[in-house]
Amino acid sequence: MNFLKNIKFPTIKIININRNKNSTITFVESQTVVERKIITQEIFLDALKTQNNNQLKNQINSGKYLKDTFLEIGDQKDNLRYFSAPLFYSEKLFNIIKILDFRYLNDFLLKRNMNPFDIETSSILAQRKNLSIDNYKAFFNNFSDHLNKKKEFLLGISEIKNIRSPFELKIRDVVDDLAYFKAKVVLITEMAGQGKTNFLCDFVENFLMKKGVINVFLTGIEINAEDFRKSIIKRIFPNNNDVEFSDILDIAKGICKEKDDCFIITIDGINENYNSKVFAINLELFISDMQEYDFVKIILSCRSEYYQDNFTNLEKSTFSSEMVIINSLMKRNNDRDIQKKLFNIYIDVFKIKYKSINHGVKEQLLSNFLLFRIFCETYQSMELDVIDNIYKEELFTNYYKRKSEQINLKLNGLNDGYTSTSIDIKKFIKKVIDKMIEKKQYVNIVLDEIIDNHSEKEIYIRFLDENILIKRDLLETENNFFSPSEVVNFTFDEFRDFLISDFLVEEIYKKDIDKFHIFLNDLNNDSPLIEGCSTFIFYKSRKSTDKDLKLIISAQNWYNNVFSQCIFNIKDENITQEDKETLKKSISDVNIKKKRLYINLINRRGDQILNINFLFECLRDMNEEEFKDNFIKEFGKSTFRYDKINQDDLLRVLNERLYYEDLNVGNQHAFFELLLYMFLNESNFEIKMLYEKYYFRNILNGKTHIKKALTAKNDLLINEINNFIKRYDITL
Repeated sequence: MNFLKNIKFPTIKIININRNKNSTITFVESQTVVERKIITQEIFLDALKTQNNNQLKNQINSGKYLKDTFLEIGDQKDNLRYFSAPLFYSEKLFNIIKILDFRYLNDFLLKRNMNPFDIETSSILAQRKNLSIDNYKAFFNNFSDHLNKKKEFLLGISEIKNIRSPFELKIRDVVDDLAYFKAKVVLITEMAGQGKTNFLCDFVENFLMKKGVINVFLTGIEINAEDFRKSIIKRIFPNNNDVEFSDILDIAKGICKEKDDCFIITIDGINENYNSKVFAINLELFISDMQEYDFVKIILSCRSEYYQDNFTNLEKSTFSSEMVIINSLMKRNNDRDIQKKLFNIYIDVFKIKYKSINHGVKEQLLSNFLLFRIFCETYQSMELDVIDNIYKEELFTNYYKRKSEQINLKLNGLNDGYTSTSIDIKKFIKKVIDKMIEKKQYVNIVLDEIIDNHSEKEIYIRFLDENILIKRDLLETENNFFSPSEVVNFTFDEFRDFLISDFLVEEIYKKDIDKFHIFLNDLNNDSPLIEGCSTFIFYKSRKSTDKDLKLIISAQNWYNNVFSQCIFNIKDENITQEDKETLKKSISDVNIKKKRLYINLINRRGDQILNINFLFECLRDMNEEEFKDNFIKEFGKSTFRYDKINQDDLLRVLNERLYYEDLNVGNQHAFFELLLYMFLNESNFEIKMLYEKYYFRNILNGKTHIKKALTAKNDLLINEINNFIKRYDITL
């Protein structure tokens, strides 16, 4: 019997779906005894609950999940509900079908002796009594096919061409919903910083977990690209090496049949996996294998910029017809109440307090969600005074310092279990910036060219794929088609320009003045960085005490234009008399575009140094020719002339303010004083009529305005104002 020593008996594992939580079983085969803990439904559900809660905590700690900030303004969350719980929401769908009204259409058809339209869903609806997790997919596929045929039938009736749109739309809306009921995969793509993780965390916590839909919630970085199944097992049962993926499916199937529910596998950030090409191939294979299990559904999310490079294979897969893509979470909603609510939610979550905020600043933050998130993270738990400007140079400086410290702590293993190392992310980013300047190439910097220690490459890639400001891409060229290069790019161009400018002034200027001049010369020659870098270099020079640097910057071709715009982003305590004189010269310079300059002056508060009253001073110093070239020419009457101030819009706004606002609040009277300086503009009759209405409602203010305007050096303007005085018999 010695030959038995060389026989390896199989491992025995028993999966029991009873409710006894602490059962064990002993199986004896020949002389081998194997003891296993039974995995019950209760153990499985507890493990899933723990895994989901841990994942949510991790995302909260990382700052990607901001609890209670999700604002449901689109239909994306509804669509995911239909996808994740199709049987539960089927009654809602059936009720919608029942109330579809085609009476108007049929009246129209009957008048033309045509057969009435019948959507013919009664036989399909009758089947819903037998609807279960075993047959739901075939049922919804059949339902969708039927409605599509009905929609095509409507499109084929030429006689109803002019009235069919609303009826076709009724059917199309239901078909669009059905796409989620019957789908096996949902893929969410969106740009960085637009809330993918926040959306999925909210969905998992406030829908899947609360409703009891079984779900495992993973991130792309947690999955071994070579083995999806083991990765999922490890997340659910981190301390049990004996569980097979088939066992998980067996237990999940039993639960799903009992509850008529689905088993949801959620993978957030598939772009974050280090081995993206292998990951993409094996993700497709894994999802293909899961197609035989109707109770298994999969939710994926991916940065849209990575999706095009790495994951379009999903659209060509065997399950492509079973996949629905949500290509944006950020509905561009212009509803003021929703925007106000969104703003207040984030300000409250980040515990930011302020006295007031400029309307334009608020609009700017809400129009760029990434900028808004940076603003909130930077000023978290602070008490601000009046928020009249974003002050981007200060914002980016503080944000970069704060985030670098957080990232270094994480990557050095203090917060997140990474291998202990001595990585400084600022040094890494400096290398990226230095390489950009050296190559005069501001996109697609090859990753291997900036990593000295390749043993740390995976850690850097984790940073790149988890961070929202700098990302990793794959670049295919004719020379490396079969082995694409990994490259680095900035997600937010403005932040890149800030970092480049900072590096130029703090590093290159001090070490290599010739290289500094070469960059400035390139910037003068229509560089793609001209707008961003010139702005931040201006801010850096303002803060510097280096007189030589200031002279070099002020001598640049772009300086005057940049000064005339950026001076309004300098705090009042830093505005000098020299600044005021320089701005006056800019206003009198015919080569400088003035629309934004004038709008900035007009809209600033009355207690700020550079405001509308400063503009009036400059206008009074102009002679007739200067006034014509530098003021009158800046106004237009067409909404299509974006380089001009729209005179009609300005008059309309002032007319509304005259009747509906308290002009004694803020600097309102000064807006009407502006009308006096517009007396020489085209269509000045309308301007004078509006000022007349204002004057006789505000005589004391009006007299003060006129007295100041009459000190102007422009004889034509003075003549027009005197004619106005005579016409209305005004005594000053």
